[in-house]
Amino acid sequence: MEITRKNFAEEFENITNNLKRSCFVGFDAEFTALLSGENFKYRLFDTNEERYDKIKSEVSKMIMTQVGLTMFQYDREHDSYLAVGYTFHLCPQRLGDIDQSFIFQASTLKFLCKHNFNFNKFAYEGIPYLCKAEENKVREHMKNKTLLSYLTPSLEMEEEKQIQHYCSEVCKWLSDSEEGTMYIDMQNPILRYLIHSEIRMRFPNVLTTDSLGNSNKILIYRDKYIEGANSAPVAILEENLMKDLLGFSQIIQLLAHYRKPLIGHNIFLDMILLHNQFISPLPRSYSNFKKNINSMLPIIFDTKYISHEMSKKLSFDEVWKSNALQDLYEFFAEGKCKKLQNGVNFVKLSTPFNVNQSYHEAGWDSYCTGYCFIRLAHWAACDNRGKYRPVGPTEKLAAMAPYCNKVNVIRGAIAYMNLAENDPPKHRPNLLHIKSIKERIINIEKVASALAAFGSVDVKPYGSRTALIATGTQFTADKILKQFRDSRDYRISTYNAFRHSAAGRIAIWGGAFITGSLLLLLIHKKVKS
Repeated sequence: MEITRKNFAEEFENITNNLKRSCFVGFDAEFTALLSGENFKYRLFDTNEERYDKIKSEVSKMIMTQVGLTMFQYDREHDSYLAVGYTFHLCPQRLGDIDQSFIFQASTLKFLCKHNFNFNKFAYEGIPYLCKAEENKVREHMKNKTLLSYLTPSLEMEEEKQIQHYCSEVCKWLSDSEEGTMYIDMQNPILRYLIHSEIRMRFPNVLTTDSLGNSNKILIYRDKYIEGANSAPVAILEENLMKDLLGFSQIIQLLAHYRKPLIGHNIFLDMILLHNQFISPLPRSYSNFKKNINSMLPIIFDTKYISHEMSKKLSFDEVWKSNALQDLYEFFAEGKCKKLQNGVNFVKLSTPFNVNQSYHEAGWDSYCTGYCFIRLAHWAACDNRGKYRPVGPTEKLAAMAPYCNKVNVIRGAIAYMNLAENDPPKHRPNLLHIKSIKERIINIEKVASALAAFGSVDVKPYGSRTALIATGTQFTADKILKQFRDSRDYRISTYNAFRHSAAGRIAIWGGAFITGSLLLLLIHKKVKS
């Protein structure tokens, strides 16, 4: 189901109830930009902390335009799952001195167009949001009774004219009509709050409240003698405004409150964007970033990492084509997994997506992610028991415990990001050191091209004539060392920080100089004696 600014408020209760009933939630997001260019290439050298430091400043310019959430609810009687899927369309907002900005990359626009992204829903119907820091700023103005003066300066001339127009309409109604009530329809929540305030200030005897039947309508009573007349307290108006301003952030708060397991696919970047957009600007420290995410969402699974690890248990003929989400989903949906022939749960979507244009649509991808998790977890649980049979969600989650809070890292020195504990040690082979024999300045591209045939390799400069080589496997490293053992162009050896670094060489030569000096001194003393 698509959720926009138009139906968010009326669907909020249903979304909340579906989340309460779920045993876990599939998650996916679409972005306004993708990190590209030489500076953002995934390299085998990168530790998770280095990669976080490299991308955090650029990520702060990006936003999620779509978030998909699919709530998987277990039917014990039929041993099946009902999947309730939502695609939330988001759009930044402006209020007071908050002016949320972002970049839209041309290549990303092209990609989104290819997958039928609806830009009108983004621009005209996108749900607003506030990060926690922005929410705190607005609440501080409420507390200090300065909200009105905070919001007014950012009004455009047309918006000021609208406020004046409605005040004139109220004045005319009070003068020319004997009707006891009047309605003003105003969809903009900030203008609605300001109209309440302006009418109360100009017409002291008039009472105003938000209409119960339609949250966009302002209900105005001529005076307190009208039957049912009631003026909403300022605190209520402010809280209604805050709900509108928070928008999708309320969904993030629900996820944090109910602490349902969140299932994503390859979500390293998603978690960074989620922090920046809904918690606060990214912290300088990588460890603080992990701590903040884990505090808010304590149970996270990444099917990219899980499928990579579990694929090691399959033979070449049994395994999926790739663990890209589409390939993984189709592998399980088409019944190709020989490990899942018995006792498999039936999964039904409550409202089918348009499959013809579904992939890279956040709601559909969140469903596919959760579906893959159910299948992987069933396989793991049955493996643990040594018997393939029906498995409930509690046992599935228990079987997935070894993978909890481990987020896949693409082409890095560390296998995964551990959101709850310290990251694992490097899993790549030791670095190699290469020195150009013939060329005074080493040609990195030429070296990378020469090594590409050996396997997954990255090269980075280490000096004018030297570079470091990172390899994906020890097998690749050994092949390179063997092939270049007698090379006349390059000298390649296993990297040794003491021997190959400038500081190490200085220490070696310094030590040699001191040793030589002491030796000469001893010889000199012996000759004199």
